[in-house]
Amino acid sequence: MYNFAALAIDTPDRHKPMQAYQDLPAEYKDKLGLFFSRKPLSQKEIDSIFGEGLLEEDGNQLLRILHGRRVAGTLEDPAFSIHTARFSKQQIQRGLEYLRRHIKVDEVLNAGLRAEDELSQLEGTPAEEPTVKTGADALGPEVKPDPSPSTQANAGDTKEVKQDVPVPEVKPDPVYGLSVFDQIRARNQAKEKVRLARIEEEKQRAIAEGRRLPDDDDPRARSLVEVDEGQRAITNPKIAKYHREAMGTETEAPEMSVWQRTMPSIFFYVLTIGFLASLTMVYTEPEDKYRLCPEISPAVATIATIVAINSMVMLLWRIPQMWKWMNRYMILVVGKPRPITIFTANFSHQMVSHFLLNMAVFSLIGVHLHEDLGRMGFIALLMAAGGGGFLGALIGYSYKGMLGVTSLGASASTVGIGAAYFWDHRNDRFRIWGMPQDGVHGIVWWALGVSLFTLELFNSFAKESKSDTIGHWAGLVIGMCAIELMNMAGLGRKKGDRPEVGNGPGTELVKDILSGEEKPARK
Repeated sequence: MYNFAALAIDTPDRHKPMQAYQDLPAEYKDKLGLFFSRKPLSQKEIDSIFGEGLLEEDGNQLLRILHGRRVAGTLEDPAFSIHTARFSKQQIQRGLEYLRRHIKVDEVLNAGLRAEDELSQLEGTPAEEPTVKTGADALGPEVKPDPSPSTQANAGDTKEVKQDVPVPEVKPDPVYGLSVFDQIRARNQAKEKVRLARIEEEKQRAIAEGRRLPDDDDPRARSLVEVDEGQRAITNPKIAKYHREAMGTETEAPEMSVWQRTMPSIFFYVLTIGFLASLTMVYTEPEDKYRLCPEISPAVATIATIVAINSMVMLLWRIPQMWKWMNRYMILVVGKPRPITIFTANFSHQMVSHFLLNMAVFSLIGVHLHEDLGRMGFIALLMAAGGGGFLGALIGYSYKGMLGVTSLGASASTVGIGAAYFWDHRNDRFRIWGMPQDGVHGIVWWALGVSLFTLELFNSFAKESKSDTIGHWAGLVIGMCAIELMNMAGLGRKKGDRPEVGNGPGTELVKDILSGEEKPARK
């Protein structure tokens, strides 16, 4: 049995593992490692980290060695691989994942500091002849001559010395050594060097990849992560961390055919809409005494609930901790689609203006369509139009090879219910704000909507376009088809309530789009 206390090197705070390269003790050795926990982990804990097959003693030793390398900056140094050669790559990787979750260490900074120390040793001057130190000089470490301009001048050097501003260096006091402020200053200088090195590395990588980085006067240049033009720079390290986790490490979409990319979503759409359609046929509206708010009409209650869900999802987009989950389940990514997102993305908005526009139109028209179809029929049509819109966008953009497209919002479902309502009421007459007095047939309102999206169609495949025109058109067509199928199945308005042009019940009435109030037309 290993003696943990003997193998682990002590730190000033026994209960806190080392994290900084500057605190690395002189007696540190790679094969012994560094203390990483108050006590050695049990066999059960070792098994939970590495899986079965690794003894408790070996597991603790591997974790000590790996933590020591993280602090010493030698994780990538092959010279020390002999001490972990008996462990598999998977065990080493699992050990690093465990340590990184529980002990925060800036491995890049520590590796940079170690590289600087090694470079200083390689560029160091030959050792001078030993001298006899007396007085105060004998109390502290030997102080090497300062090659600054003042020292050279005092030494009688008559050559001209450049007066450039020297890089500030931290020099220990010859008697008392490094102070706490000296250590802080040295650490900050090291961090600044590493930061500048990272910036230079990113510039070189961008040049190699043909990317253009923002100019120094561009606000995006201060961002800790890469952001698109027009987006606010992210300068908070925690926010940048959540951003990187949400974006993931994949830079390219998986290679697959259009069928392989879209087939799971197609099957999921068919199964879901089929299930909702079957529920529509057997669903009955609850009586008022069984409803939570009987004073509110079923149509208003349903619309208000859907708007509330959209509002909550938009608020979740404002929480950085939720970005990873939202990117996975609340937005359609053409390059790597998840079938469920063709439905969940209908309830997701990031911009307030996008949310307000969709919810305003959805609320105005949705209430009237709900009264025609009932709750379950309305929800089935809403999901069919919205999910079909995103499915159409997935198929269209996949076929065009535009795998970087992402889409979200209730636009497709809103367009779908609008097209369904005015197509079903194409022979009815409508007015808005009391004008015109005799109203306009629903087919005119339907034609206006189609004309609007026809103009938008010309911009559908433009890379700079931010409008999902394919999704809008798919939602429009599916909404019209769905209302016709529901009428054929007897799930829509009764035939006597659907007037024909010029005669039949309802033609003498004009319906206000906003209030739903019906008034006689002018004789």
